[in-house]
Amino acid sequence: MKKSILALQIPSIIANQQINFENLENYIDELIVGKNLEPDFLFLPEVWSVGWYPPCFEDFANDVKTLDFLVSLAKKFSINVFGGSYIRNDNGVLKNSMPVILRNGSVLGYYDKIHLYTPDGEGVLNCGTNPCVFEIEGLRIGVSICYDIRFPELFRSYINLDNPPHLMINLSAWPMSRSEQYSKMAASRAIENQSYFLALSQCGEIKDGVYNSGCSSLVAPMGDFVSKLDEKTGFIYSEIDTDNVNSVRNAFPNLSNRKVDNFGFVVKEYFACEVEC
Repeated sequence: MKKSILALQIPSIIANQQINFENLENYIDELIVGKNLEPDFLFLPEVWSVGWYPPCFEDFANDVKTLDFLVSLAKKFSINVFGGSYIRNDNGVLKNSMPVILRNGSVLGYYDKIHLYTPDGEGVLNCGTNPCVFEIEGLRIGVSICYDIRFPELFRSYINLDNPPHLMINLSAWPMSRSEQYSKMAASRAIENQSYFLALSQCGEIKDGVYNSGCSSLVAPMGDFVSKLDEKTGFIYSEIDTDNVNSVRNAFPNLSNRKVDNFGFVVKEYFACEVEC
């Protein structure tokens, strides 16, 4: 089975949701309408609607505009949306949350970032506790946000499942100063878990000469780079071939040969049948 994905590497204006909404929608129009792309899935970077600036996160703690906007995108373009992340108030608890929205606009679920980057002040939020796998239209996707990529046990918890993901993703606002590490970790996560791995970062200036890396990539299960961007605004449009994942795992039984299989995480799984989508 093949499914097409569209991942957008975009800059953000700090704390200016309306401009970020307009820029994003215009870019999607340009790609889907102007270039006749037909993606099944849309992926966005971490905190794209307000930018990576933790001092402003608490100001957006009651943010419903981002979710409403993403729901409207899903319905307008009939596309399944992995909405990067936004600051979500979960019954008084603030989290960096990735919403997952189906083509019809219904919210399938959320992944709450587990590993918070405290050196930049993200500790004002609360960490999540559950890794999440979302199965939509036959494609199983294991998710993560930014700093999570440094903790391979998170991704190994996905491999413990009876039906592990075909694709793992990391949606981020990754720093330019460590862009090479980001690419290397993406390749490592793909190889060790024998899955596709999408590492998608914001690009552009954050504040005062500090930049997001861009340099997003899609890596195949054997570690080959299917697509790799530079530091500028851009997109990845590609196919995820589940038969390729299965053939790699069958040919090289690395996963079944593991001697350690308990990594301490309990994975929450979300399912949506094709009819509902």
